[in-house]
Amino acid sequence: MSEEKATSTTHALIFELEYVAAQTRKVEFESIKSAVGTKGVELTPIAFSRSGMSPLHRAAITDVLKAAGKKADAIEKAVNEVDKTVTNYCANEAELDAGLEKLIKATMARGIPVVAFTALPESDAKALMAKLGLDAMGVELLIPEEVKDSFPRADDWLKMLKQCGKEGCTLVAVVSSQVACKGALTAGAACIAVPDEFTSFQDFGGAKMVLDSLSDEKPDAMLDLTLRM
Repeated sequence: MSEEKATSTTHALIFELEYVAAQTRKVEFESIKSAVGTKGVELTPIAFSRSGMSPLHRAAITDVLKAAGKKADAIEKAVNEVDKTVTNYCANEAELDAGLEKLIKATMARGIPVVAFTALPESDAKALMAKLGLDAMGVELLIPEEVKDSFPRADDWLKMLKQCGKEGCTLVAVVSSQVACKGALTAGAACIAVPDEFTSFQDFGGAKMVLDSLSDEKPDAMLDLTLRM
């Protein structure tokens, strides 16, 4: 077996599609803020961060309303509004993070597969992959069989890695939240954390790197530190 072939079957890079490749969390915040505003709730970035920011919009909106002392039994309209906004963003407005693009290309140049995982509905995920050009780059899309309110925890990572046949790989995970980071670490991955404005205060202890932007570090330096080749 060639060295490149061996590497491609023993190593992998995996990243959060909506929160690392694009800025979907900011879109979710603005949309949820607008939706709950009709119920007399003023959503601030701090309140959103404290809500848990579930990738499931129903859960996120329910958490926000409950935290504000509101009953969460009339949320259908708010959920529909947020879903519609995110769907439109994925298909028409999202742009690929420049630093991630360079990291993907550097990873593939080493013969290492790249996987994007997501909590988005399949239709939105595929639209986002196409809009960002990730399909054309050869990035594999992983849609978990189950997404819970708090995702992705350690058991989610283990299930995803088994699903895509990467459970035995030396894995680098590029993540944006504490939940994703801790889960990936427990699953044995080396983590590169790229917090956004809503997750920057979270605990990323154990991550190999915590960056303001993937553009802050050279791709090969990140790979040399994390892939342990």
